[in-house]
Amino acid sequence: MSTATCDIRFSRQDRYARRSLVSSLTRLGISNDAVTISGRATRSGKDVTKEEFLGAGTETIRTSLTKFLQKHHLPRAGDLVILDMEPKGIAPPHLGDFEGKQLRDLVAAYRRRIRVARQVLRRTKLPRLRLGLYQVIVPDGRGRTSADFEHRLRGYIEAGLRGMFDELDFICPVLYQRFGSDDATPETLRKWIAAASRQAIEGSLALTRRNGTRIPLVPFLSFWVFNGGSADNRRAVPPKMLARQLEIVQAAVGVEAILFWSAWQTEREMELAKKPVEPININDFLLSVGSLPWPGCT
Repeated sequence: MSTATCDIRFSRQDRYARRSLVSSLTRLGISNDAVTISGRATRSGKDVTKEEFLGAGTETIRTSLTKFLQKHHLPRAGDLVILDMEPKGIAPPHLGDFEGKQLRDLVAAYRRRIRVARQVLRRTKLPRLRLGLYQVIVPDGRGRTSADFEHRLRGYIEAGLRGMFDELDFICPVLYQRFGSDDATPETLRKWIAAASRQAIEGSLALTRRNGTRIPLVPFLSFWVFNGGSADNRRAVPPKMLARQLEIVQAAVGVEAILFWSAWQTEREMELAKKPVEPININDFLLSVGSLPWPGCT
């Protein structure tokens, strides 16, 4: 499996970046050829109960997804299309809480949505579309091999053995930083970020399809701390900490692309969001990271 060297992309939720931001990103070697699809498109949003998730049939999911893509003018040729499925209490990180028939039913419901998504994308006749799944895996925020993390990882592994990832082109470990400067010293933060990043990648590489083949990785990075338990929740991460993550991910085996995710693209959108984040200029922030474009990629 290859390492990610030059394929770095930016994804918004259910839409694309404006032309001005795309131009800025392009100069940094980052494309906008990716889109993350909200769970409401596949009847798997955060407001969906377990019963509703299990009960949605193929045609219901197909109709919902088709209408959603048409309404939002998605996708475009060459896109990475990422399914963000987070039904209440049964999102991918919670699969380890189930076993036996309950787990079989949940995996079947995820597989049903993935299969329908492949069919719907195929019918667009757009070339080079690739399909992935978000939150596979989510590491411990400090990269600890805790009982909770091992429990979560067993759920992912069992889901893979039951075919949950068979029809995916890639999976998306989440490398969002969970702590900031008010939570720990710079040295401790560096250790946590490095450990969590490596754990996310190594844990994801432990997953396979039923035929035993590994699944390429497209790790998710972002510009903010996402952790309700952190004193720095939704504040921008230090650019040098993101640079460190990029070094780790770029050197990792099995990484096919790197994806920067943001629900917002302007400082005003960040300020006015239902849950605001610290406003940043994305282009200036990435310039200050200092690691883009990768050497040899221009």
